[in-house]
Amino acid sequence: MRTPPIPDNEAERQQALDETELLNSGADSRFDRITRLCLDLFSVPIALVSLIDRERQYFKSRQGLDASETPRDISFCGHAILGSEPLIIENVLDDMRFCDNPLVCGAPDIRFYAGMPIHSSEGYRLGTLCLIDKQPRQFSEENVAQLKNLAGMVEDLIWTDIYQRRESTALQQQLQTSHDEMTSLVNNIPGITFRCLPDKSWTMLYISNQVDTISGYAADDLINNKRVCYADLIHPDDVSVVDDAVTNAMANNEEWHIEYRVRHRTLGFRWVEERGKCIETDPRHPQVLEGFIIDITRERNALTQLERHHQALTVLTDIAFSCHGSLDERINHALQEAKLYLRAELAIVSEIKGEVYTVNWIAGPSDTTIVAGQQFALEDTWCQFLMAENPSSTTQEQFIADTDRPEFQQHPCYKTAPLGSYAGVVINVYDRPWGTLNVSSAKARSEDYNDGEKLFLRLLGNWLSDVLTQNLSQQRLTKLAALLPGTLYQFRRFPDGRMVFPYSSPQIETLYGITPEQAAEDAIPAFERIHPGDIETVSRSIEHSAHTLEHWQSTYQVNCPGKGYRWISGEARPEKMIDGSILWHGYLQDVHEQHQARLALEQSEARLRSLFDFSPIGIALNDFVTGQFLDLNDALVAPTGYTREEFVSLSYWDVTPKEYEPEEQKALASMQSTGRYGPFEKEYIRKDGSRYPVRLQGMLSTELDGRKVIWSLVEDITERKKLDKMKDEFIATVSHELRTPLTSIKGALGLLNGGATGELPPKANKLLHTAERNATRLTLLINDLLDMEKLVAGKMPIQKQKQDLGSLLDDAIESVKSYQHQTQTQIRPPNNWPAVTVNVDGPRLIQALTNLLSNAIKFSPEGEWVDVSVIVDKTLVEIAIRDRGPGVDLAFQDRLFQRFSQADSSDNRKVAGTGLGLAITREICQQMDGDVGYRDAEGGGALFFIQLQVAQ
Repeated sequence: MRTPPIPDNEAERQQALDETELLNSGADSRFDRITRLCLDLFSVPIALVSLIDRERQYFKSRQGLDASETPRDISFCGHAILGSEPLIIENVLDDMRFCDNPLVCGAPDIRFYAGMPIHSSEGYRLGTLCLIDKQPRQFSEENVAQLKNLAGMVEDLIWTDIYQRRESTALQQQLQTSHDEMTSLVNNIPGITFRCLPDKSWTMLYISNQVDTISGYAADDLINNKRVCYADLIHPDDVSVVDDAVTNAMANNEEWHIEYRVRHRTLGFRWVEERGKCIETDPRHPQVLEGFIIDITRERNALTQLERHHQALTVLTDIAFSCHGSLDERINHALQEAKLYLRAELAIVSEIKGEVYTVNWIAGPSDTTIVAGQQFALEDTWCQFLMAENPSSTTQEQFIADTDRPEFQQHPCYKTAPLGSYAGVVINVYDRPWGTLNVSSAKARSEDYNDGEKLFLRLLGNWLSDVLTQNLSQQRLTKLAALLPGTLYQFRRFPDGRMVFPYSSPQIETLYGITPEQAAEDAIPAFERIHPGDIETVSRSIEHSAHTLEHWQSTYQVNCPGKGYRWISGEARPEKMIDGSILWHGYLQDVHEQHQARLALEQSEARLRSLFDFSPIGIALNDFVTGQFLDLNDALVAPTGYTREEFVSLSYWDVTPKEYEPEEQKALASMQSTGRYGPFEKEYIRKDGSRYPVRLQGMLSTELDGRKVIWSLVEDITERKKLDKMKDEFIATVSHELRTPLTSIKGALGLLNGGATGELPPKANKLLHTAERNATRLTLLINDLLDMEKLVAGKMPIQKQKQDLGSLLDDAIESVKSYQHQTQTQIRPPNNWPAVTVNVDGPRLIQALTNLLSNAIKFSPEGEWVDVSVIVDKTLVEIAIRDRGPGVDLAFQDRLFQRFSQADSSDNRKVAGTGLGLAITREICQQMDGDVGYRDAEGGGALFFIQLQVAQ
């Protein structure tokens, strides 16, 4: 067996171990938890926290081993602390250092050992966390890593204890910097040594002279209970503590260490610390107690002071970060906490204006007669001591533990408001005295206000100054915010998920239906008004902003009171608070109209783009100066033979034959003067050089950058030209091949009906009349068709001249008289026509009026009237023809003036017609710079009107 060598730095290592105070301090549950964890994690029977002392290894924590220590010279851990890496011995019988070790040959029969050195914070190896097994075993790298981690946990505990002791000592020294005597006494004063009997009186056989510092009695007064026995000096509450501690130590033959209070003859009770042990070597007494007593009153007071300071900070923290929303709740809560901490009966925040003292907030007993809002003369209050005529000379604080002193007895407040104790500080708002924070009680205090209590009241006064200043600023901000179109706000989300609006301008009520006060208590009602389809998006955006502290911005719908869902835009800047909450500063605005307009614009743009892309007519956008194509649709490219890319690279003049240049110049001149051109027809050149006809029209537009562009509709009219040719051929056929024989047939039928061939049988006459009537209808149809085509093609001449409108109306009414008699319908014109002159083609206007009059007669019931009226409005005259028939179905009105349109297109319709009359009427009116239209007549029936320009 090899005895473990002594490390080179043994003296320093041993000192570091002693400083940990781990030796002989008994078991520690924290280390025990780690060793128990080792048993479970590594499946070993023994786990130890071993400390290598001078001559022993001491087990601070042990599992599976009864011994609390073993000699150092046979220890495995003595070898382990020679290096910083783990000592792993998978089979000790194979290791010459340990194979014959007593701990191997005998209990605990070690066969496997793994020990990880435990280091002090300075790096000294104090001992190990070790594992022991009675069977050889393998130890993997993962096991090694786990052992290192657990040893690190032991080191953390040791370092934490040392750090806390050092911090505690440093804190006590800081608290007592004003008392240099205490530091000297704690470190240098000799204690009190004693020898006494373990009887009920603790009869002193010997006690040093320093006993007078804790008792006020000389040592001679206590020896053999000459004047007083030591037991009578012990505080009654501590008697049992002292008796039990000494009795247990004697029974276990160990030292006792206790703290208790001793009554000083004049100074009250003093705290002492006693260490001692029972000695049984005195020949005169079977048992004698020997020990050492030191006065620790100052240390105990320091700890008490520290606890009070800690309590003060805790209370102040609770006040500063309370969950109360309103200003009244926060200040009332603060006063209640201050009253409890300072053990006062009454706490008040007052506002002082001139010589008037106003109680703004108060916390006191239920039977107090003072209420918030109550006013007093300043000179009748104790706060008058804090305020002076000159604000710059104001006394900022006053602490009076006992008011029964001469300097106070002559003051008016001593009689008008008698108090036992009073403490107050001035509250400053915007750096000027605003009022006071004061606490008081009816009875005097038994001791002066200590430094911690004074500091507490000062800090609370500072907090109130900040809160009131902030509240005043907030009120000013609210007045300004009320003038804004939107809502200024602060939104706060706490770590526990609670959400509030600490500040919001009054406009929040119009958005969320809650007042600023309600919003400051709970933000949930505001979120409940967000549209269900938007709440998840808003929540995600808030979560993202809270996580990244990035600027928050969102647009969403809110169910605004009385307005329904409206679009709201919000943005805010996040700020992380020291309590872990996030505070956003932001602005909310109703953007419903703007958002709707934007959505409508986007929808309109999308529709226009769809129309642009899918239009069957070519659409092009060209630069006005260069003619370069900027944009175009597929319908424009399709007939050219070019690809889109090729066509875009062309200029407008690349696809236009040169012979059309004069017409192009006319179009450019028209655009420059009117902003529009066309429609006109020309040809485009295909990629293969061939041409195809197009119809163009367009307008001039100006882009946002000021550039002028041309929007053009380019219609490929190749098919239309073919159809026009076919139509012309059809019209010629109808005109020459159909109308000529039809005229002969109609004439022959007229002769037969006129008796040119003699009298015919009745049945034959009926058939001839039917044939003649149908021949007439067919002639009218052909004539209408030819007229329609002439009008549309511009081949029917319109000879406009200034004429009296009344005469034209009379002629039109006269032309349908025979039709009136057939249907027993009367036309009712006004007594006199207005004197109006119009510039029209008379016969064509009569034709248009005749169409409308005949329709009115045709659809009127027998015996009803058809009214004709004229209304003149400055430059416009309207001719209205109204019947009492069934009117026009709403679904048919859009097609009323289309060619061949008939409301009843069935073969057995009651009223005959070609479906061309209204279409011809519209073409005639439009070519005379007029228009024709329809509206439902009041009281039923149809009303058709023609509008014409009044001739100047």
